[in-house]
This record gives sequence, structure tokens and C-alpha cells, in this order.
Amino acid sequence: MNNPNLTTQLIQLTMIKKGIIWTLGIFVVLAISGWGIYIIRQQQSYQSVVHKKSRALLTISLDDILLNQFFDKWQTALRGGQDFAKKLNKLKDNGIDIKANVFLFSLEDSAKNFYAFFDLKDEKQFLTFLKEGLAVDAIENNAAPGVNYAYQEANKIAFVWKGRELLVGLGFNLDKKKDEMLQLIQSDSERISIEHFIDRPSELTRASLRYSNISTNNFIEFDLKGSRIEIAGELQSSTWNFPQEYLVRELVKENYISKGWINFPNQGLKTTIKRILTDLPIAADSIMAHANGDYVDIEILNSQVVQTDTIINYAVNDNFETVAEKTPYENKVPNVSLSIRGDAELSKFLPDKLFYQWFQRKDKQSYLLSTAPAKDNLQSKYTKTNSLSHVAIHLADWPDALKVTPILILKAIASDMDLSLKVSRSNQLILQGTIRDYSHK
Repeated sequence: MNNPNLTTQLIQLTMIKKGIIWTLGIFVVLAISGWGIYIIRQQQSYQSVVHKKSRALLTISLDDILLNQFFDKWQTALRGGQDFAKKLNKLKDNGIDIKANVFLFSLEDSAKNFYAFFDLKDEKQFLTFLKEGLAVDAIENNAAPGVNYAYQEANKIAFVWKGRELLVGLGFNLDKKKDEMLQLIQSDSERISIEHFIDRPSELTRASLRYSNISTNNFIEFDLKGSRIEIAGELQSSTWNFPQEYLVRELVKENYISKGWINFPNQGLKTTIKRILTDLPIAADSIMAHANGDYVDIEILNSQVVQTDTIINYAVNDNFETVAEKTPYENKVPNVSLSIRGDAELSKFLPDKLFYQWFQRKDKQSYLLSTAPAKDNLQSKYTKTNSLSHVAIHLADWPDALKVTPILILKAIASDMDLSLKVSRSNQLILQGTIRDYSHK
């Protein structure tokens, strides 16, 4: 005898199974369709054109960035980062046909300016975007026959367009690149598609953003991984001959704002550091001449120290004589220490006062400067490494009063940064690093 309840239950189970199968089927179809669209958009982007004489490429993988929901991750950032994300959001309705990947090219040996060709979908919408979205300084019609030009100093961006063709320029001194941009938009014969310009163009799009030097094969990649950006790169030169082992001071592991060190056995690096020091009121030439240990490090701790200074005022006494009145006062300053490796003469040229008072002591082959009073019995520890340099910054703790522009810009959207430059071979360096956003806290 049949059990009606059992039959009903079997029918219900069958219907549930069919429902699950249909649901899974729909998800599979949507996934395959989405993946197919992604692949097609990738392939279509390889038809993008660059100049035949391009020296470097900057690739932005827009579809991958959107898949990682990059800008949604910065909603917990500082106000500057949120404002930055809102500005980027305005770039959507711009009348420009933007592919899955954007390929910007540079014609310079040392790339400072990049260009990219696009197709205009809607010139009216594009003009609205220039005026309202970017608030460009001015639009020059017929800068060349049938060619229009617009430039905005604040965002370091320029536009040249002719009919449905658009050339966008990004970088420094673009106001001096106007003639070059006008020539580029009018020279069709000098363009070549990415898939014909470089072998395996898919390598250019394996990360969210990639800089590639065409002649040296050097590259730097930035890849979005949820709440962080992974940085990787390879740099090489036939003129390099780096040692593969270095002795560095062990820096603090916690309670710091910033720490880092660099070895500079290469004359090019030494010249770069000397150039940076030249901007400070110190004896840069003498310091670098005696810094023959080719090493410097710095720590900025997340604390302050008290320094005692003196204010000198001049007054007239009862005998009408000018006398100096000294008034001591205490001042809280950042807790900073740095060390420089050099010869015995180096200490003569290190500053006693530069923004703050500096206390000096000797430690093995290094001279240590600190805003905290020197402790002669304190000896630093050293360790061996294959890293040419390393830097770590808690951007969230970086004081706004310390106006290092690149760091303040990055602080708006990121909380931490960690970078290392390792020696792989005597003529090759490997870059590794991470930048974290505020959402991981």
C-alpha cells in the first residue's frame, strides 16, 4: 500500500534537487559568460596602439582593478583618500571608449611623460567631462588644422583630439609637450598595435599596474590583493656590480613611524644621495667624501623627546650697556636617530643642529646622530643581508607637520608601506613590497 506522505516528500525532494541543479546551472552559465566577456575585452585591448619608437610602457589593467573593487576598499581611508576615490568615480561618464587595459607609452629614455590613444564615443559628453569633471584651464580649438587641445596644470594632464581620435598625456612639464602631442595625433603611420609591438602582451596585463622599460626589460608591477597592493620588480644594468652581502644595523621592530637604510656602493646611488643632501644646510660634499662606508640608516620612533634650548634676548642695563639675557626652555621634538658609516674625519662635518639638536656618538665604524641625548654605553647590533635597501613607514602615524609630499599623498589612501631592494645578481636587483589600506585595521 502506497504512503501518500512518503510520495509527497519524494516529489518535494525531486523538485528541490531540480531547483538546485537549475540554480547551479544558471551560476555556471553566468560565470562562463562573464569569463568569456573578460577574455574578449582583454583580446580587444591588444588592438590598442602606441608609437613605434616607444621607450617605456605603463599598463593599467582596469578590468582587474574593478574586479578587485579597489576603490571601495579605501572608504575607511583619510578624507583625502575618500575625496580621491570620488574624483576617480567621476571619470566614468567621460565620452571615451576605454578598453579593459590602458597602454600608455613614453618616448623618453627617462620616462617623465606618458601618452595613450583612445577613441571618442561622444565628443559632447567628453567636453562636458573636461569642463565640469576636470575643470580644465582652457580648451584651444584648432590648435592645428582640425585638432583641439586642452591642458590642466593641477592634475598634470593634457588632451589632444581630432575627430574620433584622442591622445591623453600624463606627467610633468606637459605644457612644454604641446607640439609633440600635436604631431602624435596627426601621424597615423607611426602607430602600431600592442600585439605587434611586443611579444606576449598578456605579460603586460598580469598585474593591476605595470611599468616596463622596452630596451632593458626592467619592470615594476603593482598588483591589488584585497586590502593591500603587492609590489614586485626586476631592475638590471650591465654597468652594475653590486656586492651580494651587506652589514646593516638592526632597527627597531615596533613603535616606529618610519625606518629604513640604504647601501650605496654604486657611484650612481652615491651621487643621488649627495644631490638630496645638497638641498640641506649641511656640508654635503664633505660628508659624502668621508662616508666611505657606503651606508646610512634612519629611525623615526612613534614618540617624542625633550630638548632644552636657550632663547637669547638683548636688553639695556642701568649703565646703558647692552647685555644678553639667556632664558632656557624645553621643547618636544621627534625621536629620530640615524647612522652613517665613514672614516674618522666624518664626525667633523656632521651637524650639531639642523631643525633640532643632534647628539653624536661613535659605534664601531658608524657615527650615530640622535635627537635624544647620547648614551655612550649603548652599542648597536648588526646583521648581514642581501638587501641593498629597505624602508618601512606607518603612514597612518606620519605627522602632517613633516611635509614630505610623496608620503603625505600616499598617506591619504594607505596606512602602511614596506619596500625592499634585494641583490639577485651583481647586475640585477629585485624589488619587493606591500602597501596596505586602512580597511585591514
